[in-house]
Amino acid sequence: MTVAIYPSTKFNYAREQYYAEAGGYTLLRLTCGNLEGKPGGAIKTATASDFGAAPVYRNQEELTATMRRSVSNLGGQGQDVSIDIDGKGRQFGEVALSGSRDVLIEALGELAKEMELHLGRSWKSTRDVGYNDLRNLYDDLSVVEGEPVYLSDGVYLDADGHLFE
Repeated sequence: MTVAIYPSTKFNYAREQYYAEAGGYTLLRLTCGNLEGKPGGAIKTATASDFGAAPVYRNQEELTATMRRSVSNLGGQGQDVSIDIDGKGRQFGEVALSGSRDVLIEALGELAKEMELHLGRSWKSTRDVGYNDLRNLYDDLSVVEGEPVYLSDGVYLDADGHLFE
């Protein structure tokens, strides 16, 4: 089980941000501080991946439930995780943390590791290797999560990254 943490530029309101990959998926994002330089940060479940990154875990409800369980397993409280909906209607979990950048990055890695233990059981059944780029395209173009996206000439793209007419 390997967790990799990479810098990100996804959000314009955070001075520093990172994402964590585990099991071939982008699971979590970390934003450190804000543009005014306030300390602390937040870890969120990923709803969209960075350019060139692993795809996000498709089942957002399972991902947020696993985040709650993992926060609890690491000594926090399940209720420390707030559940919200992003601008595209996708569910995400978020936990606010205090501490330095190094402490936040360590927490990101530990949480991703713990989540990987629980999610790893279902990865083989949900992962369809070869469609990562098309899944990323779907994430970028979709207006309503789960609805097919019309591309051109009668061709549609579904949420799993498959093309159909």
